[in-house]
Parts: sequence; structure tokens; C-alpha cells
Amino acid sequence: MTEEQQDTDEKEQLTKKLSLQDRIARLTAEIEHRQKILAEAPVVEKTISSPQECPWREKRLRLCEKCKEGKREESKLEPSPVRIIYNVELCYSEIQYQRLVEKSGLVGVELSHLFENADLDEHNSDLFEFLQQWDPRSGGGIYITSKRNGINPTGNGVGKSYALHALTHRLCRMGVPCLFARTIDFKNQLQGFKDDDYEGEYRILKRYANIPVLLWDDLGKEYFKTDWGCEKFFYVIDYRVRTNKPIVISSNFGLKEIAARFGDSNFGSAIASRLAGFCRIWSLGGPDRRFLDQDEKKYLNGKEGTKT
Repeated sequence: MTEEQQDTDEKEQLTKKLSLQDRIARLTAEIEHRQKILAEAPVVEKTISSPQECPWREKRLRLCEKCKEGKREESKLEPSPVRIIYNVELCYSEIQYQRLVEKSGLVGVELSHLFENADLDEHNSDLFEFLQQWDPRSGGGIYITSKRNGINPTGNGVGKSYALHALTHRLCRMGVPCLFARTIDFKNQLQGFKDDDYEGEYRILKRYANIPVLLWDDLGKEYFKTDWGCEKFFYVIDYRVRTNKPIVISSNFGLKEIAARFGDSNFGSAIASRLAGFCRIWSLGGPDRRFLDQDEKKYLNGKEGTKT
């Protein structure tokens, strides 16, 4: 390369360098100018109450994690400079609630079983009031059983399952991960694994043992040919009692009956004993609501056509 060519290359490189520096300087000045305009721009506050009102509904823009602090800001220069501060606390809370409900195990009509929709009467009002105030962080458990008598010899239809559905909704609204499941489904999930699939069985057991709040419906409806199933129930209950993880159980049977159904000589007595020491016991009475016609429901409610 000749000396003249070298000088030419150096001049071109210097020109490119100066051009790049100039572009950076212009861009920096433009950003500073924009920031100055927006700093002096009027501030508008808006509240976003639900996901349907989200101004970033396009999937590429809807990054909900940006909203978890409760505020989200957007700036615009056109048609006139403005800073918009969105209060997104309600919307973010609703998104979190929906995500937890999707993972909770509730299905079908259970998704509409809320405390505010419940038919209250002298049989269930105390329990429902307690459940709406219960703090799962305090630990311990709740055992809800039925009063079986001449009015309702089976103990069915008194609102035990509804109470668990409504409590699941409340926990999700509080941001507490929880799992609602029928005990018979737990048994069937475990039996669905092959004999040598220990990892699959272990995953199910750990899920039920470790979820922050477990809501188990219809304990005692299961049928066991061997002690295998009883042992799995004992494992989950014993682990949750030892680690003070809340468990909420509904059953048509009292704890002495549970001991007999699971086998007094083996796990039954141990299961009943642990639940007796860990849980607050509630007993729901009244007729089977599923067999009541609408007029009788209104009578039970105390106010015709009104839900409380």
C-alpha cells in the first residue's frame, strides 16, 4: 500500500468515526429533548380494573409482570405530550386470581360457587362466616362433616363441597396457591401409574403434600382392597400435620368412622388421631339441598328470592 493510499484510508476512517459520533450526539440530544418535554408534560392517572380494560392487550405488549408493582407508566409525544400513569393493581390482582383458579382443580359449576352466591341459613351461616375470615397463614386444618339424622340420614347435600369451592376461590383471590380435589381422584391418580413408575407416584404425593393449602373433598368415599391406598393418604396427612401446612377436609363421616373405614388396626386410627389434633371440627346439618325445590330453598333462606 502506497503512502497516498494509506492517507486516504485514514481520512475515510476518521470521516466514518466523526459521522458515527455525530449521529450518537444527535440521538443523545434528541433523547434529552424528549425527556425534557415529557418531564414538563401534564400527568394523567387512569385506573385499569380488569384485563378487559388493558391498554396493552396485544400479546406482544401484554407483559403482566411489568404491572406487579401496581403502577405502569406510558408516555406520548403526539398528538400532544402527556404522561399516563396507570393504576393496575386491580387488574393485576384479577390476572393472578384467574391464573390460580386455573391451577386450583375447580371445574364446571364449581367455578361459580362463591361465598357471595351462597344460600345461608341457620345450618351453615356460622361456618361460612368463619371460612371468610380464616387465615391460612395461621396453620392448622378444618374438618367439615355432616349431621346425619331423620331429616337427612345420609348427610349429603348440606353444603360441604360448596364450602370448599368457595374457600378455594377466596384463597386464590388472596394470592394463595391451593389445590381442590376429591379424595377419590387422588386415589385414582395414584392407581393410574404402572407398578414401577415410582417417579410419577412421587410427583403426585409431593404435589398434595407441599401445596400451600390442600382442600380434600369427600374423605371416606374411597374403597381399598389393601393398605396401599391408606398408606398414601397417611403420608400426605402426616406430612402436612408435621410441617403445619393447612388442610381443609369435607366428609360424610366423623373421625371415629374414618378410623374404621381406613382400618383401625393400621393407618385409620393414625389418620383420625392426626386430624383430631390438627383440625377444627365443624358439623353441618339440615336437609339435602339438592332435593329441595325452589320454594323450599326460599323458605330456608328466610327471604323469598333473596340470596345473602
